[in-house]
Amino acid sequence: MKKMFSSVAVVCAALMMASCGSGKNAVAVDLSGEWNIVEVNGQQLSGDSDPFIGFDMEGKRIYGNAGCNRMMGAFELDSVNAGKIKLTQMGMTRMMCPDMETERVVTEALNKVAGYTGTEAGVALTDAEGKELVILQKREQKVLSLADLAGEWKIATVDGAEVVVGKEDKVPFLAFDTAEMRVHGNAGCNLINGGFSQEEGQPASLRFSQMISTMMAGPNMELEGKILKAIDQVRSFAAGENGVIILQDAEGNAVLTLVKNTEGKLSE
Repeated sequence: MKKMFSSVAVVCAALMMASCGSGKNAVAVDLSGEWNIVEVNGQQLSGDSDPFIGFDMEGKRIYGNAGCNRMMGAFELDSVNAGKIKLTQMGMTRMMCPDMETERVVTEALNKVAGYTGTEAGVALTDAEGKELVILQKREQKVLSLADLAGEWKIATVDGAEVVVGKEDKVPFLAFDTAEMRVHGNAGCNLINGGFSQEEGQPASLRFSQMISTMMAGPNMELEGKILKAIDQVRSFAAGENGVIILQDAEGNAVLTLVKNTEGKLSE
């Protein structure tokens, strides 16, 4: 009887050691970078929208698009319990699009996320019980060069807020002359002119300099002030969805988003 009890104890101890060992040797899931949201609550996403989410591991920051609006926020990883995550300070722009249903299901699912796990295709975001809510697949990021900035760009958002142009306002825009390293445009009322530069060996770096503007008064000077402040904070640029250019500050936060002008020339 003692021998049988001893054998059972040895087996149990071995199982416990194997369990502990397997936890330590578990393959870590790398969340860094951008991920396409391909499935929510077991349903494949369809339509023209391309929702995605990006994880900035260094800044513990979230960014992306829920199907129509840009989203931003932060996240916290559980240092004790691997695979646990908490999404915090989530915010979004407030545009209207033809397909708002995709955005609804995406945001509702993200609000329930409490964990993550690796899958054959990528990553699954899960709820507190481990149920898969959102399936992610790695997103191929376009590498931009300075030449991609050439031309006129409408300023679409400032610090995550959509730019709304009033009847008496001028369309805020930036026009890049990449050959001369010059930029001009309009901040909503006043014309702006200046230069820009890059750090050696940093092809995604961008910094405006010697920016000057006219001194007229307009109906929405608050917006103009925000745009000028954001321009002064720019330190890099990156590709967004659907051809959007994202201008970022020193911490990688999006301060301006630009949309290519495909209509009449904005420069005076």
